[in-house]
Amino acid sequence: MKTTLLTFASAAFLLMSCGGGPSTAEFDKAAEKICDCMSKKNEEAAKAAEEDTLGLNLDMTDLNYSLCALEVAFDVDPFDEQMGKSIESKCPDLKDTHAEYVKSANK
Repeated sequence: MKTTLLTFASAAFLLMSCGGGPSTAEFDKAAEKICDCMSKKNEEAAKAAEEDTLGLNLDMTDLNYSLCALEVAFDVDPFDEQMGKSIESKCPDLKDTHAEYVKSANK
């Protein structure tokens, strides 16, 4: 009896753990986090550019995107195809930035 119960419990655990990964809604939520993060980073960059008196205005878009994507990396795979679709739907202005991020990671 114990063996049967343990077998069923193990089988149930295996089935639950092989659920397939994050859902589209989870990717959409992660994309929204990235959009918000990038919006904040862009505001900070604009403010820094206004205060820049030396003309050292560097484009940090790629680095900022990497940092924002890192914030959601424990929830979803930022390199997954669905992530690109979610970024395109939630913040289309970051579509090219995301594509470049994925491309640079595959080098």
